[in-house]
Amino acid sequence: MPNGVTGRGLRSRLPIVATALTLVTTLTSCGLLGGSDEESEPTGTGGSGPEKASIKVSIMKTTDLAPFHLAMKEGFFKDEGLNIEFVQAPSGGESVTKLVAGEVDIAYASYTPFFLAESKGAAQKNDGIKIVADASSAGPGSTMVVATPDSSVKSVKDMAGKRVAVTATGTISDLLTMSTLKTNGVDYSSIKWVNTPFPDTAKRLKAKEVDAAFVTEPFIQDAMKNAGAQPIFDTAVGPTADMPTAGWGSTGKFVKENPNTIAAFQRAMQKGTDLALSDRSLVEPLLVEFSGVDEDTAKMATLLTFQSKLDATRIQRVPDLMLEFGVIKNTLDASKMVIASAPAS
Repeated sequence: MPNGVTGRGLRSRLPIVATALTLVTTLTSCGLLGGSDEESEPTGTGGSGPEKASIKVSIMKTTDLAPFHLAMKEGFFKDEGLNIEFVQAPSGGESVTKLVAGEVDIAYASYTPFFLAESKGAAQKNDGIKIVADASSAGPGSTMVVATPDSSVKSVKDMAGKRVAVTATGTISDLLTMSTLKTNGVDYSSIKWVNTPFPDTAKRLKAKEVDAAFVTEPFIQDAMKNAGAQPIFDTAVGPTADMPTAGWGSTGKFVKENPNTIAAFQRAMQKGTDLALSDRSLVEPLLVEFSGVDEDTAKMATLLTFQSKLDATRIQRVPDLMLEFGVIKNTLDASKMVIASAPAS
């Protein structure tokens, strides 16, 4: 396989990283990587295999999908009796749209489109949106507002009234930014938001079309390299420290009809996440292959914190933040949407 990732050959390395995995498990509250080097029969809830062996999922070109790609390469889904067909979505909103339309069985997205769809009853005919696995949270230095040296924005206090690039309003991009501004006593309502796809951020900064920009990796490095931008402030601090950023969702109808399939997906993702957390060198080639970054950027990028197991209390922070800033109008109870993580096989 490309970029030095050798697929099932990594199975022989699992005993070597057992000690590291134990430490990672303690620090991250993630389950220890289960299974053995031997092939085993697919197992699911109640000892039976998936109801639907072939499923379609929508994904995006983001760095926090490294555990998914690692699980694919290592055969963790196949071990669970699952055949995965994945399709690319240009944005989290489009990914959730594919889910609601029945084009995919499971969708990856930032959390905000899931909760926005649920608040609008978009999937009501299919028993609503359910969250089936976590993906990432905002660790220190992984979600930043940056600006070029000649910008008038030198600190968070300079942000009032400025043009700020975000992927879109009502997303984790502007929510994290507004929360940080509010914490620092800055008038976030005066910001002029400029919808900008992450790959275009450096170009807009360099052309002075925006005064500052919200970016995650690998686009923090991209903005620094191609626009000379510098970090101005971290948006994953204070009230938004370790804020859940993205996860995997399905519909209530699919979850109800395919509980073993969902459990199998959860177990495979947990194994991929545990392995990714144990050794960053396994992750970097996947960033190059699937996230469109070069090797230098992959080595330097400050990654979002990989997650897999769901905690409804943590996830509740997202709809609460959306409600606080008017993205949704009514309170949503995340515990009614979160599907309990399957125990390790």
